Amino acid sequence: MVKAFNQKESKRMTCHKKYKIRKKVREHNKKLAKSMKNTNKKKKTIDGSIPNLAPFKEDLLLEALNQTEAKNELKKQRKKKPLIVVQKPKAKITPVAAAKSVSAHVTISQCDIIVWVIDIRSPMECFCDKTFSELSSADKSVVFVLNKVDLVPKSVAHQWYSVYSKKAPTFVLKSTEIMLTECEQIITAFKATLARFGGAKPLLSHLKQIPSTEEKKIGIIGGPQVGKSSVVSTILKQCGRTKAKRSTMTKLSDNLKLVTMPGLIEMEYKGLLNVLHNIHNFMNYPTEVMTALAKCISKQDAMFHFTLPDYSHPEGLTDALAVRFNLYCQKETDHEAVGRLVLKRFRDKKLKFYVVCENGIAGGVIPEEQIQDVHRLMFDGDALRLNSSELNIEITKTEKKKKKLNDMDIDEGIAEEDEEEDGDESELEDEEEMC
Repeated sequence: MVKAFNQKESKRMTCHKKYKIRKKVREHNKKLAKSMKNTNKKKKTIDGSIPNLAPFKEDLLLEALNQTEAKNELKKQRKKKPLIVVQKPKAKITPVAAAKSVSAHVTISQCDIIVWVIDIRSPMECFCDKTFSELSSADKSVVFVLNKVDLVPKSVAHQWYSVYSKKAPTFVLKSTEIMLTECEQIITAFKATLARFGGAKPLLSHLKQIPSTEEKKIGIIGGPQVGKSSVVSTILKQCGRTKAKRSTMTKLSDNLKLVTMPGLIEMEYKGLLNVLHNIHNFMNYPTEVMTALAKCISKQDAMFHFTLPDYSHPEGLTDALAVRFNLYCQKETDHEAVGRLVLKRFRDKKLKFYVVCENGIAGGVIPEEQIQDVHRLMFDGDALRLNSSELNIEITKTEKKKKKLNDMDIDEGIAEEDEEEDGDESELEDEEEMC
């Protein structure tokens, strides 16, 4: 008789059971993989200790010590600080400042009126007789602009104005940007006072009064780092234009056009302006710069500005500065570090200086029309007085090589002395053994 209910159980699995099995398999495979990795990573550690029964154990230990000392010396040599090279501070990029300067001959040929920008801190370095004679022969109307008046006392500004007003009409202008520290940048009052520009109103009124039948083109020339681009920006701001067009010419009025590409006069500065222009090179030789500066500064001025006691002038200035600075910081005397600190103050315009005007008239006074915009920015205080505009700093490649060779000779001499001492000690030990 056939069984009615002789049906086999189906081999089908529920999805829940199937997925659970797969999950368990995955977890098992992961555990196996981790265990295999851990077994491969574990390597036999070699003990560096030398057994006592090993022959020549003392010699092997000495060799190991010498190797470690050599490695430490190499690390120290690599960690030695190289010569500090300070880059020039990057100014804010504006459409005027970003424009590259052209040679002065190009601007002279294009323009009718030429504005010659001069740094009032040392104007004799920024003036060139050849270019002035060329301008006079070409019948170009020249206007002198004494820039950076806020960095010089009023009496000095009056004296230099009396000198240049005899040659051509001169104007006083303030267009400088002082480097601020991180703490000073937070305070808005510093930014407001330092961002002021003045002296452009009388200059523009004079340029408009110059007679001419056609449109007048104004060109700006000057030496390197005199403030040509900042003068261009002050003139544009006075006319109500914060930005210059991409073109090289901008229209100021119906008859006036300004050339925004300033003309660069190739000059060889011989004083402190040369140091400021090439400060990234002179930072490697600060002691030589300070010795040259000491000859141009009087003893009383140095004692007053740097708060120094009585010292032997001019040779002892670097020593006195090093002692003062290192006592304050509780460090060893370092002449190069002090020289770099002084040069940074000159670069950031924290330490103001000027060159003495020998040919200036004592009674020369700037007219009130020009001082109205600038009198708040000028000061009656003291600044560092330089007796001459030439420092006579000469650093050639041969001197650099000599310094390196001297350093190498000193190191070799020390090594030879150490070897001689070691030889003498070994001879004494041999004699003691013989005895």
